[in-house]
Amino acid sequence: MPTAFYGTENSRPFLAVTRYALYALLVFTPLALASVQDWAVTIIQMVTLVALTAFLLEKSLTWNWKWIKTPLDKPIIFLLILSILSTVFSMNRPRSFWAILLLINYVIIFYLIVHTVRTRSDYRHLLWVIISMGAFLSLFGLFKKYMGNPFPWWDYHNIPETAGHLISTYGNRNHLTGYLEMALPLALGLILTGYRGVRLFLLIVLSALLLLVLMLAFSRGGWVSGSLGLIFMGLVLMTSQYFNKKKVLVAVIGWGFILIMIVLSSTAMVERLLTLEEVDKGSIAGRTKIWGAVVEMIEDYPVLGVGPGNFSTVFTQYHPPAEDRHYYAHNDYIQSAAEIGLASIVIIAWMIAAVYRRGFMKLKNLSRLVRGLTIGALSGITAILVHSMADFNLHIPANALLFTVLVALAVCPVPVDNQ
Repeated sequence: MPTAFYGTENSRPFLAVTRYALYALLVFTPLALASVQDWAVTIIQMVTLVALTAFLLEKSLTWNWKWIKTPLDKPIIFLLILSILSTVFSMNRPRSFWAILLLINYVIIFYLIVHTVRTRSDYRHLLWVIISMGAFLSLFGLFKKYMGNPFPWWDYHNIPETAGHLISTYGNRNHLTGYLEMALPLALGLILTGYRGVRLFLLIVLSALLLLVLMLAFSRGGWVSGSLGLIFMGLVLMTSQYFNKKKVLVAVIGWGFILIMIVLSSTAMVERLLTLEEVDKGSIAGRTKIWGAVVEMIEDYPVLGVGPGNFSTVFTQYHPPAEDRHYYAHNDYIQSAAEIGLASIVIIAWMIAAVYRRGFMKLKNLSRLVRGLTIGALSGITAILVHSMADFNLHIPANALLFTVLVALAVCPVPVDNQ
């Protein structure tokens, strides 16, 4: 491996510090109530600072400042410029400052993944960290719901709407399923990388576990988006000539859908599906009323929005009467337009197109690992992008961080070695 690119023996420990800090974030964020509280966000920022400092130290020691270009460089710059302008003219600058700081945090994590997760073993370690966290969340969620919660710090009795739900360490079942629908495709994609025997069996079992909890969480958004993510993966596999074990994985996905249909046929599931048409804040009808009010808000602030992080405050002026208060738009796309302007929709569309374009190019790579992690990342991205049309998963730090990692995996260069 070229020393000029990857660093010297003395600098590699700093790269290890960066990578382990990133792993720590992936472990910590879902455990800390999805990191929605300020103290957890502070820890995210501190750990990211440690990771960035170690990365810059490695660059300084080797004096290698080579930049790895990605197709997201330009849209990220435009998004940051738009967010900064919106912050300058924000209705609440301090709140917007902290919101844009978190956005910058995600951008830093994206580029740290691209620049430091470079070898085949690095990629595998990263995938196993994510899949292991998904497995822990699933197992603990089942244990907590059906056996009782032995840990008081994960007892959310002060959140009445969580009572009886399968939420694991999260405070909302929709957000738990948001995490699982991104982790599940990575487990399935890893099956394509050449594992056999015990490891292959373990991956199949873990995939079945994640799928089971995804269904038992009773999140309608999770059902739809998770299913569409798997359909996307199945279609890519069936139309691609580059996957040698696609028949095995298509069979796994097929059996997964059989399981889905069996579970959905249960009385409880049918009752849950029928509530889609009911007018409450969790239904399509209830969300539609909220979206209409958000559109009115956008019409009043179309250019730069109300400022990052100011949605919940300003929306009180547009909130439909006789509705429970909504702190989010339940649609990440229109909320971004409300906060930083309509131009954000164009930038988001640009970013999505760039991710899929690069991802489909990588699906033709000769490396099984590259193809497996790319199809897994793209399928997880597809699922969460769909889910974000009717929820606010990307405003949940744990899920936004995982989404950032998936995007980095989809557009990053191929591994630098052949180990």
